[in-house]
Amino acid sequence: MNSQIDSKKTKKAVECSIAEFRMYMLQSSLDKMPTITTQYSLVPPSGGFNGSSTEKSALKNVDYARKREKVMEKTISAVNKLSYKERSIITMKYFGKEEVYDYEVYTELHLSHRQYYRIKASAFQKLAIAMDIVVWKEKRESLNNELSVLKGELEWHF
Repeated sequence: MNSQIDSKKTKKAVECSIAEFRMYMLQSSLDKMPTITTQYSLVPPSGGFNGSSTEKSALKNVDYARKREKVMEKTISAVNKLSYKERSIITMKYFGKEEVYDYEVYTELHLSHRQYYRIKASAFQKLAIAMDIVVWKEKRESLNNELSVLKGELEWHF
């Protein structure tokens, strides 16, 4: 299964999701305000929603709040499914108030450089699976990899 996951693209997807979560945490108390100025039009509106700017703003706020809550719940749930070490790495590295470097995290957790990056990579794959954002390699790419492995094995035998 791991050989078919595009690790680089999956890691990028998880990092983007975490960045989105952090943005929502910062904006959790900010809402879009209605416009003060009215807009006049000579053309009568046709179909659709024709409410005031206050009504439109309220609907945008509700939609935004729903999306924000969904993303936040999904991320928190995924992080809580990780093992203790994985969760510690992810929360220290990505959910702290200040930017933390990798070496600071693995030093504080008493992990070697190698252990840290192995656990972190595992955590990223688990987060991607839990948040349903795994990026899979294309079939052609995985077939080419399998063919090159088989070709290498054949050359070795002859």
